[in-house]
Amino acid sequence: MRTLVQPGTPLQPRRILEWADVGGDLRITLAGGQDLLLGVTQALEARGVRHAAVQVLAADIARMAYLTGQADASGQRAATYGAPTWLEGPVTLLGANGILGPGPGRATLLHCHAVVVDAAGRLHGGHLPPGDCRLGPGGATAIAAPLRGAAFAAAYDSETNYPLFQPVRLAASGGGE
Repeated sequence: MRTLVQPGTPLQPRRILEWADVGGDLRITLAGGQDLLLGVTQALEARGVRHAAVQVLAADIARMAYLTGQADASGQRAATYGAPTWLEGPVTLLGANGILGPGPGRATLLHCHAVVVDAAGRLHGGHLPPGDCRLGPGGATAIAAPLRGAAFAAAYDSETNYPLFQPVRLAASGGGE
């Protein structure tokens, strides 16, 4: 078995836990021509939701890119994203899950991983970069569960040398929705 050794000082404690309440489910329907991640993010922000667990149930994808990991040649990290793999549609989504929360610059970010089938029937999967998943005419449908009390926010992780989503306690003002 291969073991990855991270280059930095381990975050202590390594396991962080915060309890969150879920604020019900919200259905999101996107029209064709939109970017999947940006469309879901905008739809949630329009409803005042800044923290959520997101599941994309169906999507007709016209063109998309995804990223997978590779060894980091610089040695600054154990792994980094490789070059994007581009797929021309029609691409069928099999499933996608994401976390909505503040990114490294504090702007709302939807971090999402997906599994898709390309036009030739080949299976693909990886991280979806925002702005690189254009929907076809069938659009997309997603379900979001707004988080209350606790959520995820990107913060620098000293062990991996990356900003990673980490659980955080939200202020009592209810900033989870």
